[in-house]
Amino acid sequence: MISKLLILFNKKHLAKLTADVETIMGRCDAIASQEWKEQKENQSSHDGQCPRCRARKEDIVDKIRQVQGSGKVGGDFYLGFGSVSGSMSINTDEVNHCNKCGNEWKKFKTKYIHKTDIIRVALNYLAEIIDNPAHNNRMTWKTETCQVFDGCSAESIRFLRDKHESHLRTKTPSVLKIKKLRKFYVSVFDDENKKELEKLGT
Repeated sequence: MISKLLILFNKKHLAKLTADVETIMGRCDAIASQEWKEQKENQSSHDGQCPRCRARKEDIVDKIRQVQGSGKVGGDFYLGFGSVSGSMSINTDEVNHCNKCGNEWKKFKTKYIHKTDIIRVALNYLAEIIDNPAHNNRMTWKTETCQVFDGCSAESIRFLRDKHESHLRTKTPSVLKIKKLRKFYVSVFDDENKKELEKLGT
């Protein structure tokens, strides 16, 4: 089929492609939301109880206590004449302070995760599994992340690969070629899957 070979989409193909991309990104959004929820729970656990005396949240307050700094000094001298120059930077970090026992510990740092972070990770994992299935298929977190692509078309994955190419690992785009993707995922150009797809990671 010429349209499949040249990747020429009609309205039907574009509708399928759009629906698949929305499905994939919706799944990525769900993963991102779950990751954020878990981070907030870990933050609450870490910051809400003193690790020394086990005092609870009502005895814990925020303080700016930890001071971190760096500096450098340089200069030029010749026959007793010269100059000295220098610079220094100081940062203060928030800490948890326990009013019960006086203990202080670093606050839990969270990093907001967006669905775009998840899709980029998923594309990199997919490339790793396709490129070296024997090694990467044993890593369940990679295979589980790649489930965002389940039931979606090879062309939708290629579209997302192109969209995020500048943020992917160097090898990922070359592995996720359309010909390779069609071995594992259906094509929008096939009304019915004419061949048995290979199982990802085998």
